[in-house]
Amino acid sequence: MDPDVLIIGAGPAGSVAGSLLARQGHRVITLEAGTLPRFQIGESLLPRSNDILADAGLLDAVVARRYQAKNAALFLDGERRERFCFADVFPGQRTQTFQVPRDDFDQTLATAARRQGVDVRYNHKVEAIELARDQVSLSVLDLEADRRLQLQARFVLDCSGYGRVLPRLLGLEKRSEIPPRVALFTWVEGDDRPPGDLEGDIWICIHPRGAWAWIIPFSNGRTSVGLVMPQSDYDSVSGCDRDRLFTLLHEDPNIHLRLRNASPVLKTVKLSGWAAAVTKFHGPRWAVTGNASEFLDPVFSSGVTLALESSSIAAGLVHRSLSGEVVDWDVEYDGAVGQAVGVFKVFVRSWYEGDLPRILLNPNKHGAIKQAITAVLGGYVTDKNNPFVRDAEKTLAAVVKLQ
Repeated sequence: MDPDVLIIGAGPAGSVAGSLLARQGHRVITLEAGTLPRFQIGESLLPRSNDILADAGLLDAVVARRYQAKNAALFLDGERRERFCFADVFPGQRTQTFQVPRDDFDQTLATAARRQGVDVRYNHKVEAIELARDQVSLSVLDLEADRRLQLQARFVLDCSGYGRVLPRLLGLEKRSEIPPRVALFTWVEGDDRPPGDLEGDIWICIHPRGAWAWIIPFSNGRTSVGLVMPQSDYDSVSGCDRDRLFTLLHEDPNIHLRLRNASPVLKTVKLSGWAAAVTKFHGPRWAVTGNASEFLDPVFSSGVTLALESSSIAAGLVHRSLSGEVVDWDVEYDGAVGQAVGVFKVFVRSWYEGDLPRILLNPNKHGAIKQAITAVLGGYVTDKNNPFVRDAEKTLAAVVKLQ
């Protein structure tokens, strides 16, 4: 029996979309080219993610894993520091989320999605797509059996993240507006964490050279640390990637104090050129979600939240379409996802131009401004009651003039 929907990718976006559709009574097959667990970045969730996970019936499985609670984002620059506590978001928005090792988190979601009726098939690589009036057909290679399959469905959702399967197969890829940068990161043990409710904060440190670093603590005693920098900073120090990373990290006094007794427990990973974009978010009987469509920059930990947001919106529209309703995908999907991505895009650009750090680290911000920024940092980028969502560019420019 053919499925109603084929989903490419068993990461968080695929698990959310599959679960939402299965809960609506649709038959869903998820095709994952690899296996879980697997190492992945994007370890610091935003509170908005919890709303979407709850809607998909996945939040209880996440809570049961006892991940590190995340209550705030702390920005540091030398002696200056400003904490954005999620308890200060707008009424009705969640005030807490989690720091998650993605290998365990992704497997937890996929397993919970399977319990809701999603047929998750690992080691199944999508090689080609054929679009027809009434159905879509995928050519799939079962990697373990070395056997090719032809699967048909009424709709296909690409939730493949960095795999970007449909953008490649349909020629949708385009150059991102975000300039290329280099990231080095690892996990450590033995870092000097702050006590109590402060322990789970993500630290975003502005490096003396102008780069920035993250520190993300996990409940298992390990901590993710990374540095995002221009190529010139990477080239300015010598040694292997581990030596380069820790040489640069220890140049920052805040990071040095936090990591002075820490030891790496993971081989250092180097990433570059991660920003991506597409020419179209959808077409007849297909749509791309999350990082498969557009990925900006890790500075505000927006990747997983935008992946969940877009997959949730797409799943709702797919359900309506399969139920015979006429859906305006241009407005209800491209418009909605573009709005959400656009808010973070403005924040990312302002961060690297230097205006946003001055706003964030200003201790004399008006309370309403801090609350609105905190809501964006919490991932609530579809709430048009927030001026930074209605018009991020104009609002940021007005706030800059007040500094």
